Amino acid sequence: MEHMLQRILDKLEKMGTELEEVKANMATKQDLALVQQAVIETNEIVKKIESRSDNHEKLLTFLSHRSLEHEAAICSSRSILTK
Repeated sequence: MEHMLQRILDKLEKMGTELEEVKANMATKQDLALVQQAVIETNEIVKKIESRSDNHEKLLTFLSHRSLEHEAAICSSRSILTK
């Protein structure tokens, strides 16, 4: 009987140790709030980057068209000068 009681106490102690380990590794509400804030901030940064990327894409498209217009004007000028 005493041996059985000792086994139960040992098992209980082991479970207590495991519970303390779980508590030590568990995220708290404060940890989750910090993670949530970091996610929100990162999301805002990503949106700004996407917006800038869209603006750069529009600018590159505009410059591309302008370059083609200039090339066409140069070709037109050359053809007039060679006649």
